[in-house]
This record gives sequence, C-alpha cells and structure tokens, in this order.
Amino acid sequence: MLNSRLLSFLSAFLLSVGSLCQALAQGNLVIVGGGLEANNRSVFEQLITFAGGKEKATFAVIPSAGGAPMQSFVYFRNILISYGVKPANIHLVPIAVMDDDSTLDINESEWKNNGNDPNLADIVRGCSAVWFTGGDQARTMKTLTLPDGGQTPVLQAVWDVYRSGGVIGGTSAGAAIMSEVMIGGGTSLAALGHGVIRDYAGDDFPEDQGVLITKGIGFFPAGIVDQHFLVRARIGRLAVTLMNEKSKGNLGFGIDENTALIYHGKQNRISIAGVSGVIILNVSNASVSRIQNMPMIRNLSLSYLEEGDSYDVATGIVTPAEGKQSVKGKEHHDKNYSGQTGILSGGQDTFRELITADLADNKATDTVQNITFTSPGAGFQVMLRKSGDYEVFYHENKDQGDRYTVTNLLMDIIPVHVSITPMNNTY
Repeated sequence: MLNSRLLSFLSAFLLSVGSLCQALAQGNLVIVGGGLEANNRSVFEQLITFAGGKEKATFAVIPSAGGAPMQSFVYFRNILISYGVKPANIHLVPIAVMDDDSTLDINESEWKNNGNDPNLADIVRGCSAVWFTGGDQARTMKTLTLPDGGQTPVLQAVWDVYRSGGVIGGTSAGAAIMSEVMIGGGTSLAALGHGVIRDYAGDDFPEDQGVLITKGIGFFPAGIVDQHFLVRARIGRLAVTLMNEKSKGNLGFGIDENTALIYHGKQNRISIAGVSGVIILNVSNASVSRIQNMPMIRNLSLSYLEEGDSYDVATGIVTPAEGKQSVKGKEHHDKNYSGQTGILSGGQDTFRELITADLADNKATDTVQNITFTSPGAGFQVMLRKSGDYEVFYHENKDQGDRYTVTNLLMDIIPVHVSITPMNNTY
C-alpha cells in the first residue's frame, strides 16, 4: 500500500502536471459574455481566423448547456455559414441533458452520457475549434466531467484541441465554464447578503440565496470569469467571489453581452472584441470586514477595456486600442455628480457611464456613489473613486460612439443604513 507521504507527493505531482499542461496550451480562447448577435463581425471573424480561416476552419459545437440544444446548434451553425465556413466542417457533438421540443423524432436528453463516447472524442479532436453554447453551465460540467472530477474522453479531446493550437469558445454558460473557479448562479445582492454557497446539489440554483461557486473546466488561466456582466449588474457577485477565492488568484473578468474576451495563449495576452466591454477586478489590495453580519469590501481595483484594448496577463499592463488618446487632465466633462440608486440591480446611469463619463472623464469630481436598497432603511453603497495612478483614454468612433479605456479606479462596497425624511409634512 502507498504510504501517506507518497500519496501526498503523487497528488502534488499530478496537480503540477495539470497546471503545466494548462500553461503549455498553445491555442486561443474566445469567451463571450452572452447575447452574441449574428452581426458582431469583430468576434466572429476573429473566431474563424483562429480556427484556420473560413476555408479550413472545422468546428465542433457542444450544446450541452442548452435547454433547446438542437436549436442552439442550428442557430450557431447558420451564423458560421453566413461568414463563409463550409457546412460540412461544422459538426454537432450530441451532448445534452434537456430534450429540445423542436425535434419531434429525437430525445436530446438521451445524450447525457455521450461525453464518454470515444467516437465523438475523435470528431472533436479532428477539429480546429470547439464552441460551447449558452444555457446552464452546471449541465456542461455534469456531462463532461466524471463523478470523481476526472475528464470524459470528449473533454480530454477538447483539451487536446486547445493544447495543439486550436481555439475554444463559448457564450454565456459557455463562458462561465472557462475558469477553474466557476460562478454557477446568484445575483450581486444575494452574494452580498448571503455570501458563498459551495454545496448546492439541485439542478436550478435559486438566484436569491447567495453566489454559487463550483469547479469549472479551467481553460482560462488568468482569473475568474463572469458573464452578462454590466447588463445584469454582476459586479457585487464577482467581488464577493474573488474575496472568497483569493488563495487561487486575485483577478476577475466581467464580460458584458455581445462582447468577447479573447485570450491569446502563446502570448499570455488578452484582447477585447465586440460592442461593449470587460471589467477587470483586482482584489490583491482589497480587504473585507463584517458590519452587522454584512460584508464591507474596500480598495477593489477596477479597470475597464473595450474593443481593441489589450491586457498583458504577466505584467498587468493595459494597452489602449489604436486611436485612443489620454484625456487625463483634459477631461470632456465638468459636472457635479449627485449620486443615484440601484447600480447593483440596474439603474438609470449604467455602470459603464459611472466609471467613464461620470468619474474618469470628469474633472469636477474624484468620487461617485450609488446606493442599492436591500430592505427599507438598509442597503449597500458603492463608492467609486480615482486612484493616484488612474488613467483614462478616449476615442470617438463614428460607428460605435464614445470608446473608453479606464484603468486603476478604486471601489468600495459598504453596508449602510438609509433614512428618508420628507421635505414637508404632507406624509
């Protein structure tokens, strides 16, 4: 029998081998924050280029997360064809747990164990690109990983594609699986109010019970991914997740809808494509304390990147897209900011507007704030402020409007009591 010391050595060795294999990946990742539209030429053309170009690209599409898997496949296939990919080079990998009611003669729920099919693994391995559709990320993890946490033959094949220089992409749930630490569900307010949940065994995590953290696949080595980020106001849940997972890294990447974070494996570099942007959240200097059992998180560092911007993972250096100029000291706006409510659950000014036009590109203020009510008289205040080394870059694009790059803002999330007093006695 193996003694405990030898077992510990072997475990450490296997972990190091796994990390080395990940580090040696030669391919690229196209991680989309959901809501990918067919006319998003920037994202689709880069995806197809990474796959070898429209004449040579071969796609394996895995609809495992979808509630209507066949519809998800057909939709994505038709978009690829519209960009010139050959129909014969787009392969369905039939792995799913939900039946698609649009296919009367097929029960897609019977595909749930197909991750173990060596023939499907061979199909995947022969492709230059693998795409994961949206839906529920837990379904993908259940169908592509074994009960002991190991990889099915199909997942092993996906890793082979990535390591050999292919591209792995996904949208929404297909983005969530990319990092080793996976956010499985929850809202910002639920995360702040109830904290982290790790052991939920059901199929549909209640969004109001906290933030569910589980294991992802781990293609993306730079940090934790969150998706639908600005549209669904997920800054709070990413912050809570990062503060609970600091031992595994300090960076979180919030990808908005119809936008892609592109990871260039060989260069260990990130670039942005699409119509919105990506928040990079760094908690290396952040702290968390408890006030009446609610978290107060201080000194989160925040940067915001848009189309054409890039980020060097090793150095942390942000390079703005060509044409963007620094406007620090030459801000376009000069307006007092009076504050607003609701940024953790949506508001009139979007989070993008808060960190760009309201703060970074505004000479009149160094701080903006927002309050979200969690109950009558209580809530969370988000404080955003300029650090000593913040930067803001700007370019006006005739097709896309204002384009920004903002680095090194600071953010606090503070539990507060709120008292509202009428200005007269009519109530």
